[in-house]
Amino acid sequence: MSYIKFKGNKIKIWDNILDLSEKGINAISEIKELENLIQLKELNLSGNNIREIKGLRSLINLELLNLRYNQITEITGLENLTRLKRLFLYNNQISEIKGLNTLISLKELNLYENFIAEITGLENLTGLNELYIGSNRIFEIKGLKTLINLKYLNLEKNKISEIKGLYTLKNLVLLALKWNRITEIKGLQNLRNLMRLELSYNQISEIKGLEALKKLINIDIRGNPIYESYLTIEKNTQSRKLVKLLDAQELVNYCKQSIENINNLKRSYL
Repeated sequence: MSYIKFKGNKIKIWDNILDLSEKGINAISEIKELENLIQLKELNLSGNNIREIKGLRSLINLELLNLRYNQITEITGLENLTRLKRLFLYNNQISEIKGLNTLISLKELNLYENFIAEITGLENLTGLNELYIGSNRIFEIKGLKTLINLKYLNLEKNKISEIKGLYTLKNLVLLALKWNRITEIKGLQNLRNLMRLELSYNQISEIKGLEALKKLINIDIRGNPIYESYLTIEKNTQSRKLVKLLDAQELVNYCKQSIENINNLKRSYL
C-alpha cells in the first residue's frame, strides 16, 4: 500500500487502485504526483469538474479509467493507454467519438448520456465486448461493422428510426433499442446468438423478423402500438413457439427468476 497527497490529505492506493472520485477536482493537473504512478491499474476520477483529459500519458499500465459525471467535451490524451480495458465516460458533454484508435485492448466503453450524434471512431476497437452509447442524439446505426466481438450493445434513448448496420455483430447477446423511433423489426437475421431484445417505447405495430433468432429468450415491446405489454418467446431444441403473453407486472416477476426457473417455465408449456 502507498498514498499520494492531495489538497493536504493522504489518499491511499490499494493494489494499484486510486479513487479520487468527488474530490472537487477541476483539472487532472491538480493531482501533482499522478504522473509518477506508472504501475497504476485503476483510476477513478468520477464526480468531479474535469473539462479536459490530460496528464495521463505516463499511466501506461492503466486498465480501468472512470471519468463519468464530469464536464469533458472532447476525448483526448488517451493515446498511450494501450492496456486500457474499461473506459467510463458517461454523463459528460462529449459530441464526437474520437481519440480511441490506439486503445486496442478495450473491452468495455461507456459513453451513455453525452451529446453524440454519429457513431464514428470505433473501427480499431475490434476486441470490444460492451458498448453503451444510449441517451445521446444518434439518428443512424452505423460504424459498428468491425466490432465483431461485441456482446452487449446499448443504443436506447436516441433518435433511431431504422434497425440496420448490425449484420456483422454475430456475437451479440443483448441489444437495447428502447425509447427510439423504430417502426419495424428488421435487420436482425444474422444475430444468431441474441438472447434479449429491448424495443420498448418505439412505434412498432407488428412482431416479425425474428425467425432466425433461435437463442432469443425474450423481447420487450412495452409502450409500442402493439397492445401486449410484453411478449416472451421461448424455444426448445426442436421447435420455437410463442409461449405466453404477459402483462407488465407478470414480466417483472418473470425476469427476476433464475435461469433454472426460466427453463422450468419453458418445459411446462411444451
